[in-house]
Amino acid sequence: MGIRFYQPADQAGIQQLFTRVFGKQRADSYWEWKYLHHPNPVNPWILVYEKNNRIAGHIALWVSEAYIEGKIQLVGLRVDTMVDPQDRGEGIYQQLNQAMFIEATKSGIKLLYGFPAPKARDLLLKHTPAREAGWMSRYVYIQNPFALAAGMTKFNLPVKRLGSLYKKITNRSKRSPASGLRLETVTACDQQFTDLADRLSATWPLMLRRNLSYLNWRYHQHPENDYVMIAAYNENTLVGYVVVKKERKRLKYASMEVGLIVDWLAIEDRTVWQVLLQAARDHLRHCDLLQSWALPETVAASILASAGFKKKDRPLALVVHSLQSGTVGSSLDDWYLVMGDVDSF
Repeated sequence: MGIRFYQPADQAGIQQLFTRVFGKQRADSYWEWKYLHHPNPVNPWILVYEKNNRIAGHIALWVSEAYIEGKIQLVGLRVDTMVDPQDRGEGIYQQLNQAMFIEATKSGIKLLYGFPAPKARDLLLKHTPAREAGWMSRYVYIQNPFALAAGMTKFNLPVKRLGSLYKKITNRSKRSPASGLRLETVTACDQQFTDLADRLSATWPLMLRRNLSYLNWRYHQHPENDYVMIAAYNENTLVGYVVVKKERKRLKYASMEVGLIVDWLAIEDRTVWQVLLQAARDHLRHCDLLQSWALPETVAASILASAGFKKKDRPLALVVHSLQSGTVGSSLDDWYLVMGDVDSF
């Protein structure tokens, strides 16, 4: 009984624990992609709490390379912290977190981060040395206001019809700024994506290293989500890319289609960012609502605002734990973050 690292025979027990905690089943293919197929060899990084020959607790990290002040270091995204409902109140959550800090340091990980749910956030801030770096801003652009109205109206058929007409009138591709750039849909990233990431390594104090193996795993090999990646080239040189996906969101009386800008990165040229945003909007033009993350005082935030996106709210708190003295990341201003940097998008 106690805390130990994951062993291959634990998969079934972890999946059963997930079902007991969250009330839904998770496909083995998704679990294997999430933990076993991550390209960084430090993965899978999982601790389990074993009690009476069953897994009563679980804590895990996605360990990835990041640029910390321009140098490649390891960081860990906290994922799937779980305690069996019948074992809560026994201090298992705190024990798992303390073990994670110790073992992550031994693994050479410099910093842990995540966007915990409110209760987990409170526990982390109260019982661990973790710090709240700030709240992430969510930007939205309403492409079909009638879809939102229909979702909140019980007798919504006339509103839906107006929405369909509105989309036919307004959802047309718009011309990107004159740029001379070539846009291409990418289904597998090559060395140019690693080169672009390395080229931008010192642009922000802390950013995940979006090399070709990470991007291919994250977006092109995902077993459930259907992402579309659009790259921009100046002649034959990659200068930026954007990743989008669509999902349906259930409202009170109907549903709407939401387009997410999950990831985007480009050289420090506003025109490139504008072209990528327009490419994303063209692909998502039939969605009712567009959504993205952006940090204040960044080119992404500026480009979104100039395109009519509004800052809706700040729904998620970034909680970090530095495992090495002096490591940046304790302030949101240190980071470049996108939706794809967490596991829920």
